[in-house]
Amino acid sequence: MAQVIIRFNNAMLRVGDHVAHISNIIAKSPGILYIRGPNGSGKTILLKTIVGLDEINEIFYTGIKVEPENTRKWFVPQEPWLITLGDIGYDELWLISHDNYTPPGNEQLIKEILAKKIGYMSYGERKILEIIKAHGIMPDIVCFDEPYSGLDEKYSRLARMIIEDLSRQALVIIATNKENVFPEGHEARVMAGSLGEVIDPPTPSPTSGKIIIEKLIITRGKKRIKIRELRLRSGEAATIIGPNGSGKTSTLLAIAGALKYKGRIEIKGKTGFVPDDTLLVSPGVTLRNVIDNLCKHRKECVEHSSNTLRELGVEDDDKPYVTLSDGQRRLALLIPQLFSNRSVLLLDSWLEGIDSLRRKVIYDLINQYLEGGGTVITTLPRGEELDVIEGLPSPYD
Repeated sequence: MAQVIIRFNNAMLRVGDHVAHISNIIAKSPGILYIRGPNGSGKTILLKTIVGLDEINEIFYTGIKVEPENTRKWFVPQEPWLITLGDIGYDELWLISHDNYTPPGNEQLIKEILAKKIGYMSYGERKILEIIKAHGIMPDIVCFDEPYSGLDEKYSRLARMIIEDLSRQALVIIATNKENVFPEGHEARVMAGSLGEVIDPPTPSPTSGKIIIEKLIITRGKKRIKIRELRLRSGEAATIIGPNGSGKTSTLLAIAGALKYKGRIEIKGKTGFVPDDTLLVSPGVTLRNVIDNLCKHRKECVEHSSNTLRELGVEDDDKPYVTLSDGQRRLALLIPQLFSNRSVLLLDSWLEGIDSLRRKVIYDLINQYLEGGGTVITTLPRGEELDVIEGLPSPYD
Protein backbone atom coordinates (compact mmCIF):
# COMPACT_ATOMS: atom_id res chain seq x y z
CA MET A 1 0.00 0.00 0.00
CA ALA A 2 1.54 3.31 -1.12
CA GLN A 3 1.90 6.12 1.39
CA VAL A 4 -0.83 8.77 1.31
CA ILE A 5 -0.56 12.35 2.55
CA ILE A 6 -3.26 14.83 3.52
CA ARG A 7 -2.34 18.51 3.85
CA PHE A 8 -4.29 21.29 5.55
CA ASN A 9 -2.61 24.56 4.57
CA ASN A 10 -4.56 27.64 5.75
CA ALA A 11 -7.55 25.40 5.09
CA MET A 12 -11.12 26.69 5.07
CA LEU A 13 -14.48 24.98 4.56
CA ARG A 14 -17.66 26.93 3.82
CA VAL A 15 -21.24 25.63 3.61
CA GLY A 16 -23.72 28.45 3.11
CA ASP A 17 -23.02 31.01 5.85
CA HIS A 18 -21.09 28.50 7.96
CA VAL A 19 -17.30 28.85 7.77
CA ALA A 20 -14.83 26.46 9.40
CA HIS A 21 -11.08 26.98 9.64
CA ILE A 22 -8.77 23.96 10.00
CA SER A 23 -5.41 24.26 11.71
CA ASN A 24 -2.34 23.74 9.50
CA ILE A 25 -1.02 20.18 9.58
CA ILE A 26 0.39 17.44 7.35
CA ALA A 27 -0.55 13.82 8.12
CA LYS A 28 0.89 10.74 6.46
CA SER A 29 -0.02 7.07 6.43
CA PRO A 30 0.19 4.89 8.36
CA GLY A 31 -1.11 6.59 11.49
CA ILE A 32 -4.00 8.51 13.03
CA LEU A 33 -5.14 12.10 12.59
CA TYR A 34 -7.72 13.54 15.00
CA ILE A 35 -10.05 16.28 13.76
CA ARG A 36 -11.21 18.05 16.92
CA GLY A 37 -13.84 20.76 17.32
CA PRO A 38 -17.21 21.49 18.96
CA ASN A 39 -20.49 20.11 17.65
CA GLY A 40 -21.63 22.01 14.59
CA SER A 41 -18.14 23.23 13.74
CA GLY A 42 -18.05 21.24 10.49
CA LYS A 43 -16.13 18.06 11.41
CA THR A 44 -18.56 15.66 9.72
CA ILE A 45 -18.80 17.74 6.54
CA LEU A 46 -14.99 17.91 6.51
CA LEU A 47 -14.73 14.09 6.64
CA LYS A 48 -17.30 13.72 3.86
CA THR A 49 -15.44 16.32 1.79
CA ILE A 50 -12.19 14.37 2.20
CA VAL A 51 -13.77 11.11 0.97
CA GLY A 52 -15.97 12.78 -1.68
CA LEU A 53 -19.32 12.09 0.01
CA ASP A 54 -20.37 15.69 0.66
CA GLU A 55 -24.06 15.73 -0.18
CA ILE A 56 -24.40 19.51 0.05
CA ASN A 57 -24.10 21.21 -3.33
CA GLU A 58 -23.07 24.68 -2.11
CA ILE A 59 -19.82 23.63 -0.49
CA PHE A 60 -16.55 25.45 -1.00
CA TYR A 61 -13.14 24.66 0.43
CA THR A 62 -9.53 25.67 0.02
CA GLY A 63 -6.21 24.45 1.39
CA ILE A 64 -7.18 20.75 1.62
CA LYS A 65 -5.19 18.35 -0.52
CA VAL A 66 -4.95 14.54 -0.59
CA GLU A 67 -2.00 12.91 -2.35
CA PRO A 68 -2.11 10.90 -4.53
CA GLU A 69 -5.46 11.97 -5.97
CA ASN A 70 -6.55 8.38 -6.71
CA THR A 71 -6.30 7.40 -3.03
CA ARG A 72 -8.88 4.79 -1.93
CA LYS A 73 -11.11 6.26 0.80
CA TRP A 74 -13.82 5.00 3.16
CA PHE A 75 -16.23 6.76 5.55
CA VAL A 76 -17.77 5.34 8.75
CA PRO A 77 -20.60 7.57 10.08
CA GLN A 78 -21.34 8.29 13.73
CA GLU A 79 -24.63 6.38 13.48
CA PRO A 80 -24.49 2.90 11.88
CA TRP A 81 -25.75 2.76 8.30
CA LEU A 82 -29.54 2.22 8.25
CA ILE A 83 -29.48 0.01 5.12
CA THR A 84 -27.62 -3.31 5.09
CA LEU A 85 -27.58 -5.91 2.32
CA GLY A 86 -26.72 -9.00 4.35
CA ASP A 87 -28.66 -11.18 6.80
CA ILE A 88 -25.78 -11.59 9.25
CA GLY A 89 -22.53 -9.73 9.81
CA TYR A 90 -20.52 -12.23 7.76
CA ASP A 91 -22.77 -11.49 4.74
CA GLU A 92 -21.95 -7.79 4.93
CA LEU A 93 -18.25 -8.55 5.25
CA TRP A 94 -18.30 -10.98 2.31
CA LEU A 95 -19.90 -8.33 0.07
CA ILE A 96 -16.91 -6.02 0.56
CA SER A 97 -13.99 -8.43 1.11
CA HIS A 98 -15.21 -11.56 -0.76
CA ASP A 99 -14.17 -13.82 2.11
CA ASN A 100 -10.54 -12.65 2.01
CA TYR A 101 -10.59 -11.32 5.55
CA THR A 102 -9.00 -12.31 8.84
CA PRO A 103 -10.19 -10.42 11.97
CA PRO A 104 -7.36 -8.72 13.90
CA GLY A 105 -6.11 -10.79 16.82
CA ASN A 106 -8.59 -13.60 16.06
CA GLU A 107 -10.89 -11.89 18.56
CA GLN A 108 -13.79 -14.16 19.64
CA LEU A 109 -16.12 -11.20 20.22
CA ILE A 110 -15.69 -10.15 16.58
CA LYS A 111 -16.71 -13.65 15.44
CA GLU A 112 -19.80 -13.55 17.66
CA ILE A 113 -20.88 -10.19 16.21
CA LEU A 114 -20.30 -11.31 12.61
CA ALA A 115 -22.34 -14.49 13.18
CA LYS A 116 -25.33 -12.55 14.56
CA LYS A 117 -28.40 -11.51 12.55
CA ILE A 118 -28.07 -7.79 11.80
CA GLY A 119 -31.70 -7.15 12.69
CA TYR A 120 -31.06 -8.44 16.22
CA MET A 121 -27.84 -6.49 16.78
CA SER A 122 -27.68 -3.80 19.45
CA TYR A 123 -26.55 -0.27 18.60
CA GLY A 124 -23.03 -1.09 19.81
CA GLU A 125 -22.83 -4.27 17.74
CA ARG A 126 -24.00 -2.43 14.61
CA LYS A 127 -21.36 0.21 15.19
CA ILE A 128 -18.62 -2.40 15.66
CA LEU A 129 -19.79 -4.10 12.45
CA GLU A 130 -19.18 -0.87 10.50
CA ILE A 131 -15.68 -0.59 12.01
CA ILE A 132 -14.95 -4.24 11.11
CA LYS A 133 -16.11 -3.57 7.52
CA ALA A 134 -13.69 -0.64 7.27
CA HIS A 135 -10.89 -2.94 8.46
CA GLY A 136 -11.92 -5.56 5.92
CA ILE A 137 -11.80 -3.08 3.05
CA MET A 138 -8.41 -1.69 4.20
CA PRO A 139 -8.48 1.49 2.06
CA ASP A 140 -5.73 4.10 2.04
CA ILE A 141 -7.74 6.60 4.12
CA VAL A 142 -10.52 5.74 6.58
CA CYS A 143 -12.61 8.55 8.12
CA PHE A 144 -14.43 7.76 11.38
CA ASP A 145 -17.07 10.15 12.77
CA GLU A 146 -17.05 9.77 16.60
CA PRO A 147 -16.26 6.02 16.49
CA TYR A 148 -16.35 5.55 20.29
CA SER A 149 -19.54 7.50 21.08
CA GLY A 150 -22.37 5.40 22.47
CA LEU A 151 -20.13 2.37 23.12
CA ASP A 152 -19.72 0.77 26.52
CA GLU A 153 -16.30 -0.15 27.87
CA LYS A 154 -16.23 -3.61 26.27
CA TYR A 155 -17.04 -2.37 22.78
CA SER A 156 -14.80 0.70 23.18
CA ARG A 157 -11.83 -1.61 23.81
CA LEU A 158 -12.75 -3.70 20.77
CA ALA A 159 -13.15 -0.62 18.55
CA ARG A 160 -9.79 0.68 19.74
CA MET A 161 -8.06 -2.60 18.89
CA ILE A 162 -9.53 -2.72 15.37
CA ILE A 163 -8.78 0.94 14.65
CA GLU A 164 -5.21 0.64 15.98
CA ASP A 165 -4.62 -2.36 13.74
CA LEU A 166 -6.09 -0.47 10.76
CA SER A 167 -3.83 2.53 11.47
CA ARG A 168 -0.73 0.37 11.08
CA GLN A 169 -1.40 0.25 7.32
CA ALA A 170 -3.74 3.15 6.50
CA LEU A 171 -4.25 6.79 7.45
CA VAL A 172 -7.10 6.84 9.95
CA ILE A 173 -8.90 10.19 10.42
CA ILE A 174 -11.14 10.49 13.49
CA ALA A 175 -13.55 13.39 14.06
CA THR A 176 -14.34 13.98 17.74
CA ASN A 177 -15.24 16.69 20.23
CA LYS A 178 -13.50 14.87 23.09
CA GLU A 179 -10.03 15.66 24.39
CA ASN A 180 -9.04 12.26 25.79
CA VAL A 181 -9.52 9.91 22.85
CA PHE A 182 -7.25 6.92 22.30
CA PRO A 183 -4.98 5.85 20.65
CA GLU A 184 -2.31 8.51 20.08
CA GLY A 185 -2.11 10.45 16.85
CA HIS A 186 -1.61 13.82 15.20
CA GLU A 187 -4.23 16.53 15.68
CA ALA A 188 -5.95 19.22 13.61
CA ARG A 189 -8.51 21.66 15.00
CA VAL A 190 -11.73 22.85 13.39
CA MET A 191 -12.72 26.35 14.51
CA ALA A 192 -16.01 27.91 13.48
CA GLY A 193 -16.33 30.79 15.92
CA SER A 194 -17.02 30.36 19.61
CA LEU A 195 -19.93 30.83 21.98
CA GLY A 196 -20.06 34.06 23.91
CA GLU A 197 -18.48 34.11 27.35
CA VAL A 198 -21.94 34.29 28.96
CA ILE A 199 -24.85 32.07 27.92
CA ASP A 200 -27.97 33.11 29.80
CA PRO A 201 -31.05 31.27 28.51
CA PRO A 202 -34.45 31.83 30.16
CA THR A 203 -35.66 29.56 32.95
CA PRO A 204 -37.66 26.50 31.77
CA SER A 205 -41.41 26.55 32.26
CA PRO A 206 -42.45 25.62 35.83
CA THR A 207 -44.30 22.31 35.99
CA SER A 208 -45.01 19.39 38.33
CA GLY A 209 -44.39 15.75 37.47
CA LYS A 210 -44.45 12.30 39.05
CA ILE A 211 -43.61 8.74 37.93
CA ILE A 212 -44.56 5.49 39.65
CA ILE A 213 -43.34 2.17 38.21
CA GLU A 214 -44.14 -1.18 39.84
CA LYS A 215 -43.36 -4.72 38.65
CA LEU A 216 -42.58 -3.56 35.13
CA ILE A 217 -41.93 -6.30 32.53
CA ILE A 218 -41.16 -5.49 28.89
CA THR A 219 -40.80 -8.29 26.34
CA ARG A 220 -39.00 -7.67 23.03
CA GLY A 221 -38.30 -10.88 21.14
CA LYS A 222 -36.36 -13.15 23.51
CA LYS A 223 -35.38 -10.25 25.80
CA ARG A 224 -37.27 -9.62 29.06
CA ILE A 225 -36.60 -6.35 30.85
CA LYS A 226 -37.66 -6.05 34.48
CA ILE A 227 -37.79 -3.10 36.88
CA ARG A 228 -39.20 -3.97 40.28
CA GLU A 229 -40.01 -0.45 41.47
CA LEU A 230 -39.19 3.17 40.69
CA ARG A 231 -40.88 6.17 42.30
CA LEU A 232 -39.98 9.73 41.38
CA ARG A 233 -41.69 12.74 42.91
CA SER A 234 -41.84 16.27 41.55
CA GLY A 235 -38.29 17.65 41.24
CA GLU A 236 -36.55 14.25 41.27
CA ALA A 237 -34.36 12.55 38.63
CA ALA A 238 -33.08 9.02 38.03
CA THR A 239 -30.64 7.44 35.60
CA ILE A 240 -31.00 3.98 34.03
CA ILE A 241 -27.56 2.49 33.39
CA GLY A 242 -26.47 -0.61 31.49
CA PRO A 243 -24.47 -1.72 28.43
CA ASN A 244 -25.79 -1.42 24.87
CA GLY A 245 -28.60 -3.89 24.31
CA SER A 246 -29.56 -4.18 27.98
CA GLY A 247 -32.96 -2.54 27.46
CA LYS A 248 -32.51 1.12 28.43
CA THR A 249 -34.22 2.51 25.33
CA SER A 250 -37.01 -0.08 25.52
CA THR A 251 -37.70 0.97 29.11
CA LEU A 252 -38.01 4.64 28.16
CA LEU A 253 -40.25 3.76 25.21
CA ALA A 254 -42.53 1.78 27.53
CA ILE A 255 -42.70 4.69 29.99
CA ALA A 256 -43.53 7.01 27.07
CA GLY A 257 -46.34 4.66 26.01
CA ALA A 258 -44.72 3.49 22.77
CA LEU A 259 -44.21 -0.17 23.84
CA LYS A 260 -46.53 -2.70 25.43
CA TYR A 261 -45.66 -3.82 28.94
CA LYS A 262 -46.96 -5.63 32.01
CA GLY A 263 -47.08 -4.00 35.41
CA ARG A 264 -47.89 -0.46 36.47
CA ILE A 265 -46.69 2.87 35.06
CA GLU A 266 -48.34 6.00 36.41
CA ILE A 267 -47.30 9.45 35.14
CA LYS A 268 -48.53 12.86 36.25
CA GLY A 269 -48.55 15.44 33.48
CA LYS A 270 -47.33 15.50 29.87
CA THR A 271 -44.23 13.55 28.85
CA GLY A 272 -41.33 14.71 26.70
CA PHE A 273 -38.88 12.35 24.99
CA VAL A 274 -35.43 12.83 23.41
CA PRO A 275 -34.41 9.59 21.62
CA ASP A 276 -30.92 8.17 21.30
CA ASP A 277 -31.39 8.09 17.51
CA THR A 278 -32.00 11.77 16.74
CA LEU A 279 -32.71 10.98 13.05
CA LEU A 280 -36.14 9.53 13.87
CA VAL A 281 -37.67 12.88 12.91
CA SER A 282 -39.12 13.08 9.36
CA PRO A 283 -36.33 13.98 6.91
CA GLY A 284 -38.18 16.78 5.09
CA VAL A 285 -38.57 19.17 8.03
CA THR A 286 -36.54 22.25 8.97
CA LEU A 287 -35.26 23.25 12.38
CA ARG A 288 -38.12 25.77 12.60
CA ASN A 289 -40.68 22.99 11.92
CA VAL A 290 -39.22 20.94 14.79
CA ILE A 291 -39.35 23.88 17.21
CA ASP A 292 -42.92 24.84 16.21
CA ASN A 293 -44.26 21.30 16.56
CA LEU A 294 -42.59 20.56 19.90
CA CYS A 295 -43.85 23.92 21.22
CA LYS A 296 -47.36 23.23 19.89
CA HIS A 297 -46.98 26.60 18.09
CA ARG A 298 -47.05 28.51 21.41
CA LYS A 299 -45.36 31.86 20.72
CA GLU A 300 -43.49 32.20 24.03
CA CYS A 301 -42.11 28.65 23.83
CA VAL A 302 -40.99 29.16 20.21
CA GLU A 303 -39.23 32.43 21.06
CA HIS A 304 -37.48 31.01 24.15
CA SER A 305 -36.45 27.87 22.26
CA SER A 306 -35.14 29.71 19.17
CA ASN A 307 -33.19 32.23 21.26
CA THR A 308 -31.68 29.51 23.47
CA LEU A 309 -30.68 27.36 20.49
CA ARG A 310 -29.16 30.43 18.85
CA GLU A 311 -27.05 31.06 21.97
CA LEU A 312 -25.98 27.42 21.85
CA GLY A 313 -24.81 27.76 18.24
CA VAL A 314 -27.84 26.25 16.44
CA GLU A 315 -28.76 29.36 14.51
CA ASP A 316 -30.42 28.79 11.12
CA ASP A 317 -34.15 28.07 11.57
CA ASP A 318 -34.53 27.32 7.86
CA LYS A 319 -31.78 24.70 7.87
CA PRO A 320 -32.96 21.12 7.16
CA TYR A 321 -33.04 19.21 10.43
CA VAL A 322 -31.16 16.20 9.01
CA THR A 323 -28.14 18.36 8.08
CA LEU A 324 -27.52 19.29 11.73
CA SER A 325 -24.85 17.41 13.67
CA ASP A 326 -26.01 14.76 16.15
CA GLY A 327 -25.35 17.10 19.09
CA GLN A 328 -27.28 19.93 17.42
CA ARG A 329 -30.22 17.62 16.68
CA ARG A 330 -30.26 16.52 20.33
CA LEU A 331 -30.35 20.17 21.43
CA ALA A 332 -33.10 20.92 18.88
CA LEU A 333 -35.26 18.14 20.34
CA LEU A 334 -34.52 18.92 24.00
CA ILE A 335 -34.73 22.71 24.30
CA PRO A 336 -38.34 23.20 23.05
CA GLN A 337 -39.54 20.47 25.43
CA LEU A 338 -38.02 22.34 28.37
CA PHE A 339 -40.18 25.37 27.54
CA SER A 340 -43.42 23.57 26.64
CA ASN A 341 -44.87 22.73 30.07
CA ARG A 342 -43.99 19.04 29.93
CA SER A 343 -43.96 17.51 33.42
CA VAL A 344 -41.72 14.51 32.68
CA LEU A 345 -38.63 14.34 30.44
CA LEU A 346 -37.16 11.05 29.19
CA LEU A 347 -33.63 11.61 27.85
CA ASP A 348 -32.03 8.64 26.10
CA SER A 349 -28.19 8.73 26.14
CA TRP A 350 -28.29 11.95 28.19
CA LEU A 351 -25.69 14.42 26.80
CA GLU A 352 -24.21 12.22 24.06
CA GLY A 353 -22.66 14.25 21.24
CA ILE A 354 -22.84 17.59 23.10
CA ASP A 355 -19.52 19.32 23.80
CA SER A 356 -18.39 20.32 27.31
CA LEU A 357 -19.41 24.01 27.17
CA ARG A 358 -22.95 23.25 26.05
CA ARG A 359 -23.17 20.34 28.50
CA LYS A 360 -22.77 22.76 31.40
CA VAL A 361 -25.54 24.97 30.03
CA ILE A 362 -27.93 22.03 29.52
CA TYR A 363 -27.08 20.62 32.95
CA ASP A 364 -27.99 23.95 34.56
CA LEU A 365 -31.19 24.24 32.50
CA ILE A 366 -32.41 20.79 33.51
CA ASN A 367 -31.56 21.46 37.15
CA GLN A 368 -33.74 24.59 36.87
CA TYR A 369 -36.44 22.41 35.29
CA LEU A 370 -36.21 20.05 38.28
CA GLU A 371 -36.36 22.96 40.71
CA GLY A 372 -39.57 24.02 38.96
CA GLY A 373 -41.12 20.63 39.73
CA GLY A 374 -40.24 18.57 36.65
CA THR A 375 -39.23 14.90 36.74
CA VAL A 376 -36.39 13.46 34.63
CA ILE A 377 -35.21 9.98 33.65
CA THR A 378 -31.95 9.65 31.71
CA THR A 379 -29.83 6.73 30.47
CA LEU A 380 -26.10 6.04 30.44
CA PRO A 381 -24.17 3.24 28.61
CA ARG A 382 -22.36 1.92 31.67
CA GLY A 383 -22.65 -1.05 34.01
CA GLU A 384 -23.03 -4.77 33.46
CA GLU A 385 -26.81 -4.99 33.68
CA LEU A 386 -29.91 -2.80 33.63
CA ASP A 387 -30.06 -0.81 36.87
CA VAL A 388 -31.46 2.46 38.20
CA ILE A 389 -29.49 5.05 40.13
CA GLU A 390 -30.75 8.25 41.71
CA GLY A 391 -29.95 11.77 40.64
CA LEU A 392 -29.03 13.66 37.49
CA PRO A 393 -25.74 12.45 35.94
CA SER A 394 -22.95 15.02 35.99
CA PRO A 395 -21.82 16.58 32.69
CA TYR A 396 -18.25 16.33 33.94
CA ASP A 397 -18.06 12.50 33.86
